[in-house]
Amino acid sequence: IPLGELRAEGAKGPINFLTWGGNFGKGIRIAFSDPYTAASGIEIKDITPFNLGKFQTAMRNNNPEGYDLAWFNDEVEPVLLGNDGMLEEINYEWMPNAKDAIPGTRQKYGVAPYVTLYQMGYNTNAYKDKAPNSWKDFWDIEAFPGPRSLGTWVAGVLEAALMADGVTPDQLYPLDEDRAFKMLDKLKPNIRVFHDTQANEAVQQMLQQGEVNMVLSWATDTLAASKAGKPVNVVYNQGFYFSPLVGIAKGTKYLKECHDYLNLFFDPERELAFINAWPTSPANPATLDLMTEEQKSSVATGHIPEMVHFNVDYYAQNVTRLQQKYDSWRIV
Repeated sequence: IPLGELRAEGAKGPINFLTWGGNFGKGIRIAFSDPYTAASGIEIKDITPFNLGKFQTAMRNNNPEGYDLAWFNDEVEPVLLGNDGMLEEINYEWMPNAKDAIPGTRQKYGVAPYVTLYQMGYNTNAYKDKAPNSWKDFWDIEAFPGPRSLGTWVAGVLEAALMADGVTPDQLYPLDEDRAFKMLDKLKPNIRVFHDTQANEAVQQMLQQGEVNMVLSWATDTLAASKAGKPVNVVYNQGFYFSPLVGIAKGTKYLKECHDYLNLFFDPERELAFINAWPTSPANPATLDLMTEEQKSSVATGHIPEMVHFNVDYYAQNVTRLQQKYDSWRIV
């Protein structure tokens, strides 16, 4: 839909968006919200930061805050809230730009203009002769010596352990938990630190300084450090990706307008503006045609076939129990 056709019959609004601030929020405003407002006359009003409990409480009480959109932490929360009747099902007939997007970014109860990368990073000075290229290598202490770090978040850890033991990505789910923890037991003596997944800076510094030689962590920072000349790199093969999704609050009076706004999330020129403001991997492969070679070198969009998408339904059912099990294993 051309932006010029969005002008609403008698401007309404605002559309209240429970979302994230910081540089991320600025990027969203520059790339999507301001252009939408300029074309439609409807303001997108950011309410930050997103808080899941706050949104759930509002929706249980007939939404007194008048939330229209919410930007969730991951892909699991929208499934759980959608099943609870708190979110509208996305109508893709109103969102033609999304038709060729990476499947994980266009789901039943939510969409995203980008994918987040959670994968292996390593110190290039530690492995000058031969770089690691799989979770098997991450577990191979003889061929690739040195301390490791895993995150405090369970997602990806059991999958990595199983792939290290020869399970192919298409056979991962449901996860064979006993087999995964046996593999983790073997690696545990070589894990120097379980870093806080929410605080990526500390582990990135450890990786750059060689205090750990390999990590499972957020890759955007590792890629940025690599570009800046630091001795680090990432492994796309068997890495993980997912998308924190935006959902539409059930009963919003701006249902069509919310769809029009979210349709912009998949417009290649708007996605380009977003990744120029906040470097990440675009959801629509058509955006690659507009990117510089340097930008293309640090995004997952071309690597998706060799990567693993977290199984949303599996995590929706099991994440609380798995996290508790992993936490108990870590501190013993």
